[in-house]
Amino acid sequence: LVGGSGLYVWSFVEGWKMPEVQPDEELRRLLEARAQQGDRHGLYRELQSIDPSAADKINPGNIRRIIRALEIYRSTGRAPSQLRRKEAPSFPILVIGLTQERSDLYGRIDRRVDEMIKRGLVEEVEQLLKRGYSPTLPSMSGIGYRQISQFLRSEMTLPEAIDRIKYETHRLARHQYAWFRVTDNRIRWFDVTKTEGEASVATMNKVKGLIEGFIS
Repeated sequence: LVGGSGLYVWSFVEGWKMPEVQPDEELRRLLEARAQQGDRHGLYRELQSIDPSAADKINPGNIRRIIRALEIYRSTGRAPSQLRRKEAPSFPILVIGLTQERSDLYGRIDRRVDEMIKRGLVEEVEQLLKRGYSPTLPSMSGIGYRQISQFLRSEMTLPEAIDRIKYETHRLARHQYAWFRVTDNRIRWFDVTKTEGEASVATMNKVKGLIEGFIS
């Protein structure tokens, strides 16, 4: 679940079409500047006051989507949630979900973050900044890049940045579990908690069988 965005995947599955509103680059720069100056929560509160329905579907830490929603509102004068439309996909869809106990998931996340640091995440972000990539760019605002950028600007220590990456990723996982509800009968769920050896192979074969049956 952590590797992708629950909202984008589910929007695709349910056939939601986003409003086609051209970007307002000047407004976007102004809003990004506000976020960079520490007014991220202010932007989210502004969206809540304009369109509570849209705000409820956006992670408060997802500044890029918050700014886009505000941009749509200021360009059209209408709440983004009012401009969305839904069309059922014209093709069959198979949705497979992997789930596990929360403590196990958090442990895997933490180990993954530690591994990313060992493999050079700090050096990667440092090189991107040296090449002129602004920390306010959407591509630099994701979990990991944002916190390491803050460390490199001496806004926090490296251990603090690492802890923050883990915390934000845990929170993302919780949000995605909320989107991909285990009770949703459109999803074929497989619990991989402590699945090892023969049990792991059996689970993998079940998933493989579902996919092969779906595409045959």
